[in-house]
Amino acid sequence: MGTTWGWDMHMKFESITLLTSELEETRQFYEETLECTVEIIDQESFMVEIGETELHFRYAHDINQPYYHFAIDIPYNHFLEMKNHYQNILFLLMENKQHTTYFEAFVAHSVYFNDPSGNIVELIARISNMTEEPEFSRISEIGFVCNDTESVYQALTQYQLETHEQKQFVPDALNFLGDKRDESFILLTPEHRRWFFSEKTSSAFPIEIKTQQFDLIYDHFQQWHLIPS
Repeated sequence: MGTTWGWDMHMKFESITLLTSELEETRQFYEETLECTVEIIDQESFMVEIGETELHFRYAHDINQPYYHFAIDIPYNHFLEMKNHYQNILFLLMENKQHTTYFEAFVAHSVYFNDPSGNIVELIARISNMTEEPEFSRISEIGFVCNDTESVYQALTQYQLETHEQKQFVPDALNFLGDKRDESFILLTPEHRRWFFSEKTSSAFPIEIKTQQFDLIYDHFQQWHLIPS
């Protein structure tokens, strides 16, 4: 049965599940420092409300210090205010001696920091996102690290995902795959590429990404799965 993609359907990230070696410190950070709503699921997992996205953390039993990259949308009209606020309470990461960057292709400003799990967290202010309040809107980008990028790319194209600005897909590079109407992107990349604003390189760790259309999973056996929702 073929996949149908209605025009009212978007690739919004409904939930993302990550592993962490620092469960309690990470929970406290999102609840107290970032002032997010946090729900404790059980002794080994909790959920953070990032606007309209649920970010789940589970304790990593057999994997040491897993880390990921994701981006949180913040309002374009509150970027400087929020940057200054977080600069006072967090250690903002730097690239070329700068705390901020401007992405011309996305018309967006970003700042970056590490959470206690070692994740490279980006706050990105897109010109399309204007709000009254300085708030987290959603997670709009998530790194999916896998050395079989070509197969994952081919599988995702059945959901009408395409590279940003229809650039050519490059299997050994970082590729922004998304729904151009929604500005949500899976950052598909192989291992050993340096993350922007970080000394860390991309590593494949278990992850679950849930959208309205599909679940994209990388499991403990280093296998990826794409399952219709």
